[in-house]
Amino acid sequence: MNGRWIKIYLLAGILALVTVAATETWRRGQGFRASVIDDKSLWSVQRQKMGDDPRTLAVLGASRMQLGFSEAAFNGIHPDWRVANLTVNGRYPVAMLQDLAFNTEFRGVALVALDARALFTEFHDLQQPWIDYYHRDFGPGLWLNAQLAARAQSRRVTANPDFSLTRRLSAWLGDGLKLQPTYVIFDTHRWGHADYQQIDADFHRKHREQGMQAFYTTYPLPSPEKWLAGTEPLREAAAAIESRGGRVFMIRMPTDGGYWALDEQYFPRAKYWDRLAAQPGVRALHFRDDSRLLAY
Repeated sequence: MNGRWIKIYLLAGILALVTVAATETWRRGQGFRASVIDDKSLWSVQRQKMGDDPRTLAVLGASRMQLGFSEAAFNGIHPDWRVANLTVNGRYPVAMLQDLAFNTEFRGVALVALDARALFTEFHDLQQPWIDYYHRDFGPGLWLNAQLAARAQSRRVTANPDFSLTRRLSAWLGDGLKLQPTYVIFDTHRWGHADYQQIDADFHRKHREQGMQAFYTTYPLPSPEKWLAGTEPLREAAAAIESRGGRVFMIRMPTDGGYWALDEQYFPRAKYWDRLAAQPGVRALHFRDDSRLLAY
């Protein structure tokens, strides 16, 4: 290769770096923040941590736990523990606890975030697609790809595939929708970090409450007796983990205002949660029993 081509390649490389840097600066100026894509492969990286080390904390739940738990704070108190984030946004965790109970030798501590809806029998399998992906498809190649992608995405806004040239051209030629900054970003361990100053919090709260009202008034709700019977698979999974030395804590995460009022109207704590908590061997914590969580 002669000197002319070397100069051309060097110039092309410099132009590419300048373009990437300029695009990154432009996007950050628009309010975008670096955020990791939370997919099944990255979830499987966390699932792979499950073994028989008793100093393992498995965190199960949906969005409240994914946004509300701080791995950094926990490791500040328990630096020798391994934390596995097995939460899935919008998906209740009964199937995941069963997977830990019957497909691993897990004997650590499981924190399981639940509410009354999470224990509807028809919602037990909502996390099953993630579990199936881990057991059927996940392997070393996908592990490496997930790790490298997460590292890049956590550092650069433009590492998000949504900013790729092909996707931007496709959007421009198709629906023409523009990307908007999101108020939630995810780190390499899949934890969500929300900045509610970026949205209309009152509108967001009302929208969620309206959605809950619509659910409760249109969905067939189980009686307390039927609901309690539906918790048996959860209790069996917890008992299996406890039998080999692990511990399972079922947690009702904080809600307030109209959201809590709706929960209490349609699923009174005394008729639902308290009956689960009273079952033999169940370790349960309701946020209204802890003054620190009341002020959350």
